Amino acid sequence: MREVAQALRAAPRILMSLHQEPDGDSIGSTLAVALGLRRLGHEVMVATPGPIPRAYDFMPGVDTVVPWASVPEGLFDLVALYDCADERRAGAPRPIRSYGPKVLNVDHHATNDRFGDIVFVEPLAAASAELAYRTLEELGVTVDRDLAMLLYVGLETDTGGFRYATTTPASLRLAARLLEAGLDPGEISQFVYERQPVGGLKLLGVALDSLTVRADLGLAYFMLCDEDFKRTGTTVPDAETIGIVDYARRLDGVEVAALLRSDGQGNVKFSLRSKGRVNVSTLAARLGGGGHERAAGATIAADLPTAEAALLRLVAEA
Repeated sequence: MREVAQALRAAPRILMSLHQEPDGDSIGSTLAVALGLRRLGHEVMVATPGPIPRAYDFMPGVDTVVPWASVPEGLFDLVALYDCADERRAGAPRPIRSYGPKVLNVDHHATNDRFGDIVFVEPLAAASAELAYRTLEELGVTVDRDLAMLLYVGLETDTGGFRYATTTPASLRLAARLLEAGLDPGEISQFVYERQPVGGLKLLGVALDSLTVRADLGLAYFMLCDEDFKRTGTTVPDAETIGIVDYARRLDGVEVAALLRSDGQGNVKFSLRSKGRVNVSTLAARLGGGGHERAAGATIAADLPTAEAALLRLVAEA
């Protein structure tokens, strides 16, 4: 972490990026480090490959994020990525190095492919927000309420409200320190989880109607097509914020849960969850994706029936 801080200190102009379909940890960890660096006098631009979900529009600094199309090439001294397991996930229109000569990669995904010049990957961290906090500590930045809010959202969302097995004593100690900065955890939970559009509940209903349970495989899964999103007036981030895939994991006897959703352009996105007996990151890796042992994802070029057959085959083999 000392080398991470040194690389950041040495770079007057820094580019950071959220990952594709940004979640609370990507947004929280990235914006926290960006805000800390700005307070130290650095010029920092934060790019996004896609829209920020409505659930996170209250977070400090969200209004400073720009689309990748607005990012000039060759302007930056360092490109810093938090919570991004591979360069493609940044969604940049050109190779990362075309924006800056050095690349910093800080992450907590075990499947991180170790891209970049300075690499810090800690799979035991429950969220990249923990690594962002350590970065700010090493930089000597005092964590006030705004920084605490960003870090807490990342930590809370990636641990499923501190329900997942990735939650550690260190996670809870950090959460306590962040709350001591003046946060109201109930208020944050309302912002993140209790502002769903009506269409979000309709989309959940459509997904529940598609539920398939394979008791012989310990598998339950949902399937959504592009038309389901159009009919309910929702977007892909709504499915993630609602946590549709987690409804399948709640079933007794289910070891692996999945959500398959087509984008109407010949691709299917897999969201995979496990109760622990199956390492879904290995299943995702076989599909060209990655993630954690109990939460992973991948995208393949296929239609829904082909993707469903691939899911059944992989789970049966596992």
